[in-house]
Amino acid sequence: MEELKAVAREALDAFAKISNSAGQTLRDKGLSLESLAVVNQATAETIARDMQLRNAARNSDCQRLRYEPTIARIVVIDEDEKQETIYISPVGTVSAAGVVSCSYLSPKGRLASLPVGQGTDIRLPSGNRWFDVVEKMTFKPTQVAGEWDSCPAVEFREGMGPRTIKSLRELLRDEGFSAEEADALADWLADDEASENVVEGLMRDSLTAMQLRVAALLDQFQDEILRKPIDSQIAVLGPPGTGKTTTLIKRLRRTVDMHHLSDDEREIVDGTDEAGLEHPNSWTMFTPTELLRLYVMDALGKEGVPVHDQRLKVWDVYRHEICRNDLAILSTGTRSGLVYKPDLPVFLPGTLQSQIEWFDAFDAFQRDLFVAQLRAEAERLAVAEDARIAAIGRRVIGMLDRGAVNPLQIVGEIAGVAEELRKAASEMTGAVQAALDAPLQSYARADAGLLDDLSAFVAKLMSEAAGEVAEDLDDDVDDEDDEDEDARRPVSGRKLTVDVFRSAMRARAIGQATGRSPGARTRSGRVLQFLRDRPLELPDLKAIGGRLLVQRAARRIAKAPATWLSGVSLRYRQFRRAMRAEGRWYSDNAIGSSDAHPAEVDAILLAIVAQARAMSKDRLLPSRLDGRRPVLLDAVARLRRNQILIDEATDFSPLQLAVMRNLASIETDAVFISGDFNQRLTVWGSRSQEDLRWAVPAIDVYPISISYRQSRKLAEFAVTLAKLQGGEVDEQGPVGMDNEGFSPALGLGLSSIDERARWLASRIAEINRLSSGTMPTIAVLVENEDEMDELAVALGGMVEHLNLPVVPCPRGQVKGQATEVRIFDVKHIKGLEFEAVFFTNVDRLALEQPDLFDRFIYVGATRAATFLGLTSSDNQLPNVLELLRPDMCLAWS
Repeated sequence: MEELKAVAREALDAFAKISNSAGQTLRDKGLSLESLAVVNQATAETIARDMQLRNAARNSDCQRLRYEPTIARIVVIDEDEKQETIYISPVGTVSAAGVVSCSYLSPKGRLASLPVGQGTDIRLPSGNRWFDVVEKMTFKPTQVAGEWDSCPAVEFREGMGPRTIKSLRELLRDEGFSAEEADALADWLADDEASENVVEGLMRDSLTAMQLRVAALLDQFQDEILRKPIDSQIAVLGPPGTGKTTTLIKRLRRTVDMHHLSDDEREIVDGTDEAGLEHPNSWTMFTPTELLRLYVMDALGKEGVPVHDQRLKVWDVYRHEICRNDLAILSTGTRSGLVYKPDLPVFLPGTLQSQIEWFDAFDAFQRDLFVAQLRAEAERLAVAEDARIAAIGRRVIGMLDRGAVNPLQIVGEIAGVAEELRKAASEMTGAVQAALDAPLQSYARADAGLLDDLSAFVAKLMSEAAGEVAEDLDDDVDDEDDEDEDARRPVSGRKLTVDVFRSAMRARAIGQATGRSPGARTRSGRVLQFLRDRPLELPDLKAIGGRLLVQRAARRIAKAPATWLSGVSLRYRQFRRAMRAEGRWYSDNAIGSSDAHPAEVDAILLAIVAQARAMSKDRLLPSRLDGRRPVLLDAVARLRRNQILIDEATDFSPLQLAVMRNLASIETDAVFISGDFNQRLTVWGSRSQEDLRWAVPAIDVYPISISYRQSRKLAEFAVTLAKLQGGEVDEQGPVGMDNEGFSPALGLGLSSIDERARWLASRIAEINRLSSGTMPTIAVLVENEDEMDELAVALGGMVEHLNLPVVPCPRGQVKGQATEVRIFDVKHIKGLEFEAVFFTNVDRLALEQPDLFDRFIYVGATRAATFLGLTSSDNQLPNVLELLRPDMCLAWS
C-alpha cells in the first residue's frame, strides 16, 4: 500500500503542475509574424495560416489540460534498460517541471494502450526504438475545492487483475498526522474505509448524464485502428458497447491535428481541399438520425475536435441539400428536375433489398444509352452536306468504336474535338434563328393583339411548373439543353415570350424533319396549339429542321463531357420507363414522370459522383476540356472532403455508402465506417461485408468484440436474443470487470396506458432505491409516437414524489436534462446509451414492424447498461422473446 501511496502523491503533484502550466500557456501570446526577424512576403500568407492553426490547436489543448491534465501514468524500459515514467495527456502537452509527458495521440502515446508486460517498437524522430511497459495506472482527474484527485484511478499489474482506487486523495487522507495526534476511533474507521477505497477488479461508472461515453484510452486493438495512416479505408464492426464510435471519435481527433500526422500524411493533406477548407475542417461525418448527430457532436466537442453543423450531417438532410442546391437533381421554383417523394410506391417488393443489382442494371443501361445517343448524333453528322462536318462525324464514330465499353475514354477524346463542333454549330446559328423568328413577325403583322395574348399565355405556362415537365423525354427538356449556351441567358417579360415562341418553332422544325411532333403536354406543344386556336397556319420548317438536327448533333457531341454528368437524371428516367414496360424492378402504380423515391435519388447521385470522381482522376481530361469544365464536375469536387466518417453504417444502403465514399478527397481517399449488421433498422440497409466492399472496394474490416457497456446478465440476454434471431455475435467483457447486474424485468397484460405507467413507476422507484437516490439515465421506448404525450403525463404524475420530470421526445429532437425520464420512439435511439431502458408494447411492435421487429428488440435491449424492462399488452411475448421468458424477472428487489 505504501508503494501505491507514493504513486498517488507523485500523480496528484503532476496533475497540479500540468494544469498550472496549461493555464500559464493560455496567458502567453501565441505565434505571430511579428515574432519573426525576417518575413518572406511570398510565403507570409502560408506562414500566417499555419501559425493560426497552431495557435488554435494550442489553445484548445491547454483548455482541456487545465481540467484534465493527464489520463494515465506508465513506467517503461527501453532497449538500453533505461527506465522512464511518462504521464499521458489526452491531447497535446505543456512543459511542467519534473514531469515527463506525451500526448496519447503521439506515436509514444501508443504505449498507454499496451497491457503491462508487453512492449513494441515506437517511431521516434531519432528512429524506431523498443519499449516495454512495466507499470500502468489510468486516471479520471477531478478538482474539488482546489485539490486534485482521481475518482477513480485503476492500477494494471502484470500477471494479476487490475485494481481500482476509488480516490487517490482518500488514499493519502491520514498523512501528515503523528500516531499521538490520530484519534483511535477515527483510525479504526479509516482502516475500514481504506479497504473499501481499494478494490480488486474494474468498477463500472453509472451513466447519470445523457451522453456518449467516450473512453479516455482505447484498448490495444482499438489503438491499432486509431493509428492507421490517414489515407486508409476502415470498417470497424462489432456488437453494441464495443467502442466503435469511441474509436471513430478518437481517430478523427488524431487525424485533424497536423501535429500528430506523420510527414507522409502531412504531405497528402497540405494546403486546402477543393472547397478551400484547411485540413482540420475538411471532414464530413454522416449519421442516420438527428439525435445521434447531436450526441456525436457533443462528444467531438469534448474531445477538442472543431465541429459545427456543416461537418456532421444526417444523410437524408444532406442528400436533399446537395441534390437541390448543388447538383441540380431536384426541381426548384426556377429549374425543372425531379420531385422528391419519400413514400412513392414505385418499386416492386424486393427491389430495395436488392439495390446493388438494381443499380448495376441502371448503370449498365445508362452507359450504353449514353454511347448509343452519341453514335446516333455522330452518324447524323457523318452524312451532313457540309464536308467538314461530315469528316468530324466520321472521326467521332471512330472514337466510339475505340471506347465502346469505356464512356470516360470517349468523353476524353471528344473533348479534343469539341471546339471544332461548337464552331460549326455556331456558324449555323444566325440563319437558323432568323428562320425561327420569321413566323412571329408575320403573325404580329396579321394580328395586332397576338403578342400581348401570347405573352399572357406564356406567363401562365411558366407559372404552371407541373405542366412544364415533359412527358416526352426528347421534347422540351432535351431540346432546350441543346441550345447555344451563350444564347440561353435568363430572360423575362417580352424577351421571355420571344424565347418561348422560338423554342416552339424549333420543336416544330425538328418534329417535321423527324416525323415526330412535340408532345401535347409539353410547353412547345401547348404554344403550337395556342397558335392553331387563333387560328393561325403553322409554318413549314422541315428544311430548317434538317439543319437544326445537324446543329443539335454537333452541340450534343460537343457537350458530351457535361452531359455524361448532367444527363444521368434523364437517362435514369428512360431506364425506369423501359424497366416498367418489362415489369422489372418497378411496380405499375401511377406515378408522375418527374416523381422520385429517395432510393432513386441515391442511384442518380451515385452515378454522378462516381463518374465525376473518375473524370477528376483522369490525368489528360482537364487539359482537353480547355477551360470548359462541366459545372457538375466542379460542383462535386467542392463536396469532397479529406475524411469521410460514417456512424451506424448498416442503416445506410450500399448505394448511400458508395456515394459517401465517393465524397472522400481523391488525394486521401480516407473513409471510416462503424456499425453492426445485427443492429440494422432499415429494410434497405447494408446486410453483409460484401455490401460494404461493393460500396468501398478497398476497405479493411476490423471486427471488435470486447463490450464495455452492459452488465453480464444483460450482455448474455442480448447475445442469446441475437443468436435466436439468426445473428452472429462475438462478444466478451473486459478483463477484470465484475458487473453482474440484473435480469430483464417483464410486465405482461398491461393493455392500458395507466397500467403501463404504474408498472414503469414501480420499476423506476426500484432503480432509485438500488442507486441510493442518484438517479441514472432512463429511457422509455414506445413502438410509435401516438401515445407518447399521454404516457408522459400519466407516468409523470406517478413519479412526481421522486422529483423526476418525464419528457416526451418526438422525432428524437429533444435531448432533455440529466434528471429527466425521456420517452422516445424506438427508431430514434440507435447508437445511444442509457443506464436503464424500458421497452413498452413489444407485442404491438411485432405487428407493426414484422420485418424489423427482431432488430428493433435487439437494438432497444442493447441501449441498456444495467436495467432493462419490457412490457406487453398481451399475456405472452411475441416471437423469440417468449423463449427468453425464463431469463426474465418480475421485479429487481
